[in-house]
Amino acid sequence: MTPLSDKLSNIHHYGIDIDNREIFLHSYVAECEEEPGVDYRSAVAFEKNIRYLNSISSEPIIVHMHMPGGYWSDCLGMFDSVTLSKSPIGFIVYSKAESASGVLLQSAKLRILMPNTYMLIHYGSLSVDSEHMAAVSNMKWNESESQKMIDIFVERCIKSPMVKEKKWKRPIVKKHIISQLSSKSDWILSAEEAVYYGFADGVYGHGIYKNIEAIKRKLK
Repeated sequence: MTPLSDKLSNIHHYGIDIDNREIFLHSYVAECEEEPGVDYRSAVAFEKNIRYLNSISSEPIIVHMHMPGGYWSDCLGMFDSVTLSKSPIGFIVYSKAESASGVLLQSAKLRILMPNTYMLIHYGSLSVDSEHMAAVSNMKWNESESQKMIDIFVERCIKSPMVKEKKWKRPIVKKHIISQLSSKSDWILSAEEAVYYGFADGVYGHGIYKNIEAIKRKLK
């Protein structure tokens, strides 16, 4: 077993509890007021931690996420690390799952929200180059990536309690999600609403997700 002092150092400095196979995912801690969210620093540390735990065994990994949105490309790098992991990965989300972090959540095998956590889904922002051809290229890329985001949410929503209740087919589900994003600048859902839409699997402390041990058993 890792000595307590080393264990605390790993948790606070590297975001990993090796013995319990838990990762703590949050913004890079720096002396500034603004929280950077998903960026290359949080992404690289996360990818290293996933890789390291996978090298030890294929037992489940729990990710404790407390993070706002951020950079789309870094989000997708983390997304791939989760979906390609040989160890099943479950997320427990604190406070919020906004924008990029809400998309990242969809990569997990099991997605649990703390009772007071909310989700915020929206289209990302785009900075357009002043040079015409570069601006056109950026707009086309942004549109294709927006469709990618929608497809990620559709894939999860298609198995949701809402879709089972309404008996919707995939085209209707996609149309509904697009309409929500088009009519709201920020589509905000409570923890229970996120579960209803299939964007999360449960609320921590409710039903079979009463504690971390129960969540780890569900991942196996």
